[in-house]
Amino acid sequence: MKTKTVNINDRELLELCGSGNNSGYSLLYQRYSKAVFNSIFRIVNDREDAEDILQEVFLKAFSEIKSLKNTDSFGGWIKRIGINHSLTFLRKKKIYFAEIDDDKMLDINDDELDEKLALETRVEELQDAIAGLPLQIRTIVNLLLFEEMSQEEVAKSLNIPHGTVRSYYHRAKKKIFEKLTQKCQNERFA
Repeated sequence: MKTKTVNINDRELLELCGSGNNSGYSLLYQRYSKAVFNSIFRIVNDREDAEDILQEVFLKAFSEIKSLKNTDSFGGWIKRIGINHSLTFLRKKKIYFAEIDDDKMLDINDDELDEKLALETRVEELQDAIAGLPLQIRTIVNLLLFEEMSQEEVAKSLNIPHGTVRSYYHRAKKKIFEKLTQKCQNERFA
């Protein structure tokens, strides 16, 4: 049956859902649950919480599936629901994002940091460095890098000024660079 499901597009699966055929729901879940889970997990950083949120996201999506206007965008739509639920989860845990003044930003050339990061890091080390960041900073980095949201979209989603997103991201790049540089130095002297 797996080969048949590859050939079924989202529109056809949504039509199955609309006609009351439960296999449409099941196949949509199979198709998108892993990607949505990964997005949620990168934000909340706890497997059990991410699994709970994932179930809530699919329940919400399936209950509101008729409100989806563009059936070709189901993947993006459910991923956005997942991100929004994750951010709401953080807010309920009293994790807020504080506004940072632009004048408190550190004076480091962004292009220089980007080049050094690209040259000196591997993906796993980068993910470990990101995972070690404070929750607010990690959330912004994950939304920018892995969810490919713009700084403006992140600011709107978190209900914080664009300058705060930029400041957090700038700090994150500096901390990541410091962690990776320290790791490289430790490896050289080990």
